[in-house]
Amino acid sequence: MEEQIITNTNLSTTTESPVKSKASIVQFNIDRQCPIQYVTVYNDRAEVTRSVHHHFDAEGTYELVFEGFSPSVDLTSLHVSGGTGKACTILEVSYQKRYENTMVEEDLTPLDQLQNECSNIQVDIAKHQRELARLVKQRTWLDGRASKLMNQDGQINTNDLDSMQQFIDFYYKQLIKLDDETTNEENQIKELTQQKEKLEAKIQEHGVVEINRRKEKREVTIAVHIATNKIDVALDISYLISNCSWTASYDVRVNSAESTKQQTQLTYYGSIINKSQENWTDVQLSLSTATPSLGGAVPKLGTLKIGYLVPRYNSYRSPKFEMMDDLYEEAETHCLKAASFSSKSLGFSKRRARTTLNSIETDELEAPGTINVLASQTEASMSSSSFTIPRRATIDADGKPHKVTIGVLDLTSTFIYTVVPKLTARAYLKASTINTSDKQLLAGPASIFMDNNFVTHSSIDNVCLGDTFDLPLGTDASVKVEYKPVKKVADTQGYISKVHYENIRHETRLVNTKSNDVTVYVYEQVPLSSDEKIKVKLILPDLRLKDQGQNCTVTMNDSNNLEWKCILKERGECRLPLEYTIEWPIDKRVEYTQVQ
Repeated sequence: MEEQIITNTNLSTTTESPVKSKASIVQFNIDRQCPIQYVTVYNDRAEVTRSVHHHFDAEGTYELVFEGFSPSVDLTSLHVSGGTGKACTILEVSYQKRYENTMVEEDLTPLDQLQNECSNIQVDIAKHQRELARLVKQRTWLDGRASKLMNQDGQINTNDLDSMQQFIDFYYKQLIKLDDETTNEENQIKELTQQKEKLEAKIQEHGVVEINRRKEKREVTIAVHIATNKIDVALDISYLISNCSWTASYDVRVNSAESTKQQTQLTYYGSIINKSQENWTDVQLSLSTATPSLGGAVPKLGTLKIGYLVPRYNSYRSPKFEMMDDLYEEAETHCLKAASFSSKSLGFSKRRARTTLNSIETDELEAPGTINVLASQTEASMSSSSFTIPRRATIDADGKPHKVTIGVLDLTSTFIYTVVPKLTARAYLKASTINTSDKQLLAGPASIFMDNNFVTHSSIDNVCLGDTFDLPLGTDASVKVEYKPVKKVADTQGYISKVHYENIRHETRLVNTKSNDVTVYVYEQVPLSSDEKIKVKLILPDLRLKDQGQNCTVTMNDSNNLEWKCILKERGECRLPLEYTIEWPIDKRVEYTQVQ
């Protein structure tokens, strides 16, 4: 029997041997005698708190031994609290692992004997496989001779016919013999393979029996000193346990009855998965937004160095071309220096952007927030929130998602239409919603309903208090989009320096068939020049004019795309013209590249 005792240094300890020698031992089974009272679930683990009540008749030192902990428990995270002041003092908390025989050893054939038999059978299988390969070669040779004989050209005399008849008789007999021998070898290989599989199964049983015979048992020992007679003591034992988590999910129902204020009801769910081999029966649940897996240490930024890239050549250059090689090497060095600078700078910018994104995501996950669902209580810290479920629940360790309700939020949305006519002549409706509640929303899937009709499956990103988030509601045929064909005029201009000239024009027409006003955003591309000799000039719309008429404004966004905002009146329409010119040198060709 192996035993390992490790004392939790975070708790009060004692190393005096007389205490242990005089201590009385009291055994507890945690499942039967230490029920779970509280469970706080994180994104990748949980904190479990159990309670134990015991009556002590006489004063003295006792060792309370608790057994039955799951293998997923982090025993180094044990924390014990409670007691009755000076009447009960916690002296030491330690844990140990023991291995016990949980089943009677079966009468198995010795492992060495089974392995030797398996090796001998493998040798026999290999021998029969070689014999089978020889039979295949013999048949191939006979088939080749027969094919050659049948393909002979020329006249055939009587002697040739006699020889052919003799060969056919020989060929027939040999085929029968080879078929019988081949079948016999295949049966032998099949039978030996079955024997080998049975032996391998028995060898596997040895490992299973050994594992079952040495089952790990985890125990926690709490040494306490009782300073009075006949006293009841209550202790709380808390610890971290892995293989459990929770994620957010949503049910969103949008009501469009009122044209000015669209009501949005968002039901906030927590989906809990428990694979810890520990059932949580009738417990008080809390869901925490803290992310222990991310850690609390700031990542260390290393030093970024830049230097010359030394070119390497795999082939030998003859002295005849040494001068030319020097010229090539000099030119290549300049190119490599420029490429090295560019790539390293790009790499730095990517890393910096990635680091910034990670920090933003961490802040969003750990942003403080409060929640108040029915009569639930919320504990908020500087970096996280804890959602306390108002009713006790049972979460079995079955690995299945168990959904609990965190809260129901009543929000107000604004309907906005988005049109990208170059890609599709459809108007996409979305509900732009502000999180006016006192609850932080974590990232998770959402089922969207509009006027009690299912629309689509979507997702919600991390939404802090006061943030705006969009809920897609699909396409709406009541806002019609017409994208007229592109008109392109190409020409060559200039007397001395000739250039290609193109004029591109097209128009988007929007029609509102609703009985109320709607807001529509339209996005159009304008080519962005990547060379100073390629000139792009926007003619329509004129960005210098703030108001484009018909309750419409336009701006150029960061992606060099035009963004129109149109207020379409009931039964109204608007036209959005786009016109621009492109000029580039006549000896060049241009191409368009989509960049996301």
